Amino acid sequence: MIAEKILNLINQEKRNIVFFFDADQSFLEELAEISANDIKVVEVKANYFELKYQLEFEWNNQPVFLYHSFAKPEGAELKKYPLLDLLKANSELRLDDASEFLSEYQLPEYHLTLVKKYIKQLKTSTYKKKLARILDPVHFTDSNLKLGIMSVALGFNSVVDRNSCIAKWVSSVSDSKAFNKLSKALSELDLDEDLLKWLNGLLDTKNSELNEETAIDAICKIKYNVLTSYIDKPVKEDSYAKLKLARTSDVNRLQAFFEDWQNNPVLKKSIEPVFTQCAKAINSALILKWYGSQQEFGYYSKEMLSKIILSLYADVENNPVKTKDDCINWIRLSSIDDDLKKQFLFLYHTSSVYAVLESYRSFQFNKVEDYISEYTQELYKVDLNFRKAMIVFGQVRDRLYDFEERATTVFNSLNAKYDRFLIELNVEWQKSLNGIKFNFHQIETDKQFDFYNNNLKGNNHKTVVIISDALRYELGHELFNDLLADSKNNVSIEPCLASIPSYTNLGMSNLLPNSAISVEKGEADLVFKINNKTTVSTNRGAILQMADPESTALDFTELKKMSKNEKRAFFKDYRVTYIYHDWIDVIGDKKRTEYETFEATTKAVEDIKWMIRNISGELGIAHVCVTSDHGFLFNYTELTESSREVLPKAKGYNRDHVRFVVSDEFEGKVDGYKMEMKNTTNIDTDLKIAVPRAINRYRKQGNVGVQFVHGGASMQELLTPVLKFYKNKKELLQTVTFKRIDQTDKITSGSLKITLLQDQPVSNDSKSAEIIFGLYSDTGALYSNEMKVHFNSTSSNPRERMFDVILTLNSIGSNASFCYLKAFDQKDKAKLNPLGSNDLIKISSLMEIDEF
Repeated sequence: MIAEKILNLINQEKRNIVFFFDADQSFLEELAEISANDIKVVEVKANYFELKYQLEFEWNNQPVFLYHSFAKPEGAELKKYPLLDLLKANSELRLDDASEFLSEYQLPEYHLTLVKKYIKQLKTSTYKKKLARILDPVHFTDSNLKLGIMSVALGFNSVVDRNSCIAKWVSSVSDSKAFNKLSKALSELDLDEDLLKWLNGLLDTKNSELNEETAIDAICKIKYNVLTSYIDKPVKEDSYAKLKLARTSDVNRLQAFFEDWQNNPVLKKSIEPVFTQCAKAINSALILKWYGSQQEFGYYSKEMLSKIILSLYADVENNPVKTKDDCINWIRLSSIDDDLKKQFLFLYHTSSVYAVLESYRSFQFNKVEDYISEYTQELYKVDLNFRKAMIVFGQVRDRLYDFEERATTVFNSLNAKYDRFLIELNVEWQKSLNGIKFNFHQIETDKQFDFYNNNLKGNNHKTVVIISDALRYELGHELFNDLLADSKNNVSIEPCLASIPSYTNLGMSNLLPNSAISVEKGEADLVFKINNKTTVSTNRGAILQMADPESTALDFTELKKMSKNEKRAFFKDYRVTYIYHDWIDVIGDKKRTEYETFEATTKAVEDIKWMIRNISGELGIAHVCVTSDHGFLFNYTELTESSREVLPKAKGYNRDHVRFVVSDEFEGKVDGYKMEMKNTTNIDTDLKIAVPRAINRYRKQGNVGVQFVHGGASMQELLTPVLKFYKNKKELLQTVTFKRIDQTDKITSGSLKITLLQDQPVSNDSKSAEIIFGLYSDTGALYSNEMKVHFNSTSSNPRERMFDVILTLNSIGSNASFCYLKAFDQKDKAKLNPLGSNDLIKISSLMEIDEF
């Protein structure tokens, strides 16, 4: 056994002499066994001169075991030991647990005392596994060993940093049983003094004992200083000001600690509970009252956020622009939980609806084209933000807690406001259409029946057309903004006027190549034909090939099944490919699922983006066009009886629907509007169409849905997007620019908050930019954290192109007297070319605190 250890030691150390001191001579009988393993055994006595000669010249090529039948000399006696130089140059066999531990991990001997102290723990496989990252000669230090033992004692599965240890200990105070267990473990390991020293250093305190009182005092001081970390000078009303850390370096150290706490996926869950339960003395609502909701705080308690959310609910309808601006900052705040963020999103989209409507006194415009222009430039945002508000409210509706009553009131008011908007806008829109007898041929806007001629005829480049059923204009605009934010995309969007009735059979026919469409009266529905071929889904590929033999049609579900190679093979031979996508209509058109319409739109947009990524990325097809057959109306609130109209009585042929009736003629008075089908299409027919007023529905028997509808003459049903996507092979030379719009030139709290404005929206001419901001010395040394800002907003509203950045001084920066705010393109890894900002910032080492 001992012989094997000697040989292992020789092989590991690559040295042939092994020293062994055996004070009680307990291994004397083992010498014969050792010698039998081709190891020369030498008993060391007083023959040092002769032994040294033999070791150096006679036995220098064989393993030698130097057995000492006495204890190893220590201190001054060790220095007199004649073979000391050989001892240092070779190996020593130790058979106690601590020595074997050192040998196992090839650790220096000077760690022996500390290893002996913790050998009980270090012997276990659990500790060895959890301390693995420090068990090597490079990382094994006294301080790392103490940190590692403490980490395991506190329940971590590996060696963590000091901040994590402090956070774990203070956060455990909310559970007295767990706190006492951890504190006892630290005391038994003689590590309580180390943790106390770290805690005092962090908070500039002089606590003498690691106990519950110390922990609660620490939590109070942490909570207050984190809350007020961006406040330079406490106000006179602030009765907690005596807890304020005075030195900038202390503030920075605490911010770094709290950032580590927040970034730990397990420990961060304890922040709010321990602050609430154990730091009740620090009333965060009072701090919010003293400094105001516009003040930046280093942390927002649930109590503070509750006050803020309630105030936003109160202001959203009466002051929507301010509410929207306030919500932008809260949405970007990463530290708040997902449920609260959803409420801020709900408020943001709700206020966005009100903000648009607030700018319109009425919806009376001069001509039909003005309605289309107003809608596609501004009014579509009402539909978009209402839809987004409904989606996010649905996601958080069962977790509103204290806000349920207020949130539900706002939700109901928003629905009523939106329903009124739909009615008022479409009443005026249809009056305008009626003024020209619904003759779409007189309207100077692209018509859907001209789609192929306007967008594909005569083009030589390979193009994919994605037709997503019921993708209304506002959804196309959402997709447009998402695609535009990518710097390599060139995207345009234009409105296209669908025909009446605005339903799938006619819309899909319009989008196919045709010089004219014909219609026949089918038993169940109208039958549309192009060149005597019905336009049903199975014939669409053939109709495309009649116009261009290098064309085909494909269903989205088939595309999803294809492998990469199958896709390449399929698209290889075609110049034009139509891909048909149907999800919104599938969900919305069924009474059972119509309330899931808005959720379906989210999936539809993601499906389309997936297709574009595959088509332009995997397949290298640069040109993609996205459009739809019609839009839709959706009302969340149940329709009242006053919004129902009597179904017109048809003469002769009759095809009826909740939003239209097609007939040869109508008996008596039609409540809504009556028109010639040939006026809204390119079909030569005498058929007539009746549609209800504004967004009304016809009373129709049967199990039919009425919340999601299309087929009528509202703007939401008739205006479809034509979105053209082109993947640039070369990056644009011009990027959006930015400027700093705050005036701060001094740091007194350890952090600098700057406000940046993206000068122009991302567009086809200006790509997005990713910029790194930081504080640096005059020689380029980093004095703070670095923050990346992605200037990729497509909004025309400057407030939505504003970004707040908080830079916190590091330990080096805290001791400096000045620094420079600089910005660099993310691609400038060496940081050789600063952009725009090179502002001198003064650093104050002490904060000014009033005495009162």
